[in-house]
Amino acid sequence: MAFEGGHSSGDRHGREADGTDVFTFDVIVNGTPRLYNVPVVCTDLVIRAADEEVSLDSVFWVSRRAGLVLLFARTRSLAFLGHSGDLEEFARTIEQKTDQSRQRTLLQPLAAEVVVCTAGTAVNGMLSGSDLNGLHLAVFTQRAVHLFAEDRHHTVPWPVDQVSEISSDTREEGRAGLRLSAPDVALEFYYLFPEEIQAIAIVARKAPVSVGTEDESIEMFSKGDVSPPRPAELPEFMISVETLQAAFQEAAQRVRVDTSLGDRLDRPYFERHFQDLGEIALGPLLLRRSAALGAGSMAHAIQALDAEQMREDAIAAFHSLIEQLFKVYRGEIEALLLEKRLSSEIGSKFHAVDQHAALVTSVTQRIEMLDSAFGKVLARQHLLLQRLHAREHEPPETEETGLEEATSDWKAQVVKLDVTYGTAWSAVLKEVADLWSDYFIPSLRELAARPRQRLSKNARLAILVITVLSLVGALAFWLS
Repeated sequence: MAFEGGHSSGDRHGREADGTDVFTFDVIVNGTPRLYNVPVVCTDLVIRAADEEVSLDSVFWVSRRAGLVLLFARTRSLAFLGHSGDLEEFARTIEQKTDQSRQRTLLQPLAAEVVVCTAGTAVNGMLSGSDLNGLHLAVFTQRAVHLFAEDRHHTVPWPVDQVSEISSDTREEGRAGLRLSAPDVALEFYYLFPEEIQAIAIVARKAPVSVGTEDESIEMFSKGDVSPPRPAELPEFMISVETLQAAFQEAAQRVRVDTSLGDRLDRPYFERHFQDLGEIALGPLLLRRSAALGAGSMAHAIQALDAEQMREDAIAAFHSLIEQLFKVYRGEIEALLLEKRLSSEIGSKFHAVDQHAALVTSVTQRIEMLDSAFGKVLARQHLLLQRLHAREHEPPETEETGLEEATSDWKAQVVKLDVTYGTAWSAVLKEVADLWSDYFIPSLRELAARPRQRLSKNARLAILVITVLSLVGALAFWLS
């Protein structure tokens, strides 16, 4: 049971006057077809989606995956697909309105085991001669994998005979899976992150080490009960800022200024012009970095730097730059038409429609080049959020090795994205400079070379008549 696609076609979040949260997601109720653009209402008591209603009292786990949130309750399991920013807000809303002690209760039977990872998964296959399909919460430990769905609990002990990775069918990371095979076991698990697959593959092949009675105590408190939220640790992502500042200065110098156009298009003009374009390029990163710096916890910092939202911001910035560029150029065309008393029909020949289309195509290719970098940040982001979420339910003495590694991986991918972002924008600014040199300036020069259009004889006569009548009227008023 693998769900196709990871984005809702209409993601929105609002809050009504009574505090009820309303989202719009694509929804899959376990075993049913995907429903699109479903209003999802989250009150203090229930979650309503289409014809489904889930009591918050029955919710025992919320799992974040790449592009979706999986909700596990005693009555049913649901998947919500959409943009990661909305999904994270939705997940946090549910967690704030549910009793977190239920999660500890669920894991109490596993207290003697060391948990490798906990993941919401879509399971396909057979176990002990029976079909086992649908959404399950999978708790992978060093002794077994435990599967929870509604009121059912299945266990597959280690070791298994075969462990193999299932390649992702989509571009998004976090959509790959794992296949386990053993006598009476043939199961596939989807929506696991690469790091989870690697860790599970290691323990699934090993016979578990016997656990002494001294390790069988049940922890009564988790880190979330006794420790403050993990503070924000931001990566150093200022490379693109420095790259872009140098890029728009170089672009301004790259333009071949034409002195025949006078002072209107001199070097300072282009320095100001590319400064404006550079601010558009820097906007998405600087605004989100500022929000992340003000975050009180690591989770809120990650939410501020959400990769999917940054990608949308970047796309909007790229297109804003194009519109601003052509607005400036066409403004110069209009100024020359007015100065030369030329018709708008003449001006339309200089609107550079083909150049606009070509630049849009080029920028679209730059955006596609960034997709991989954004996707890698998004995958690490989901994994880190899961680690942070799991930390709240771990015993206080548990080492945070996995969390430290997830944090380091996320920061490294953000830095790589930062470099790629600066490179992509630098190439666009260079292309804009060449567009000015090769087309815009020659077009303006051609238009400026046209003789100023004289008024027609009838137009001059009309102006004369109006002037005379105005003078006669003024004289009559003065004599009266």
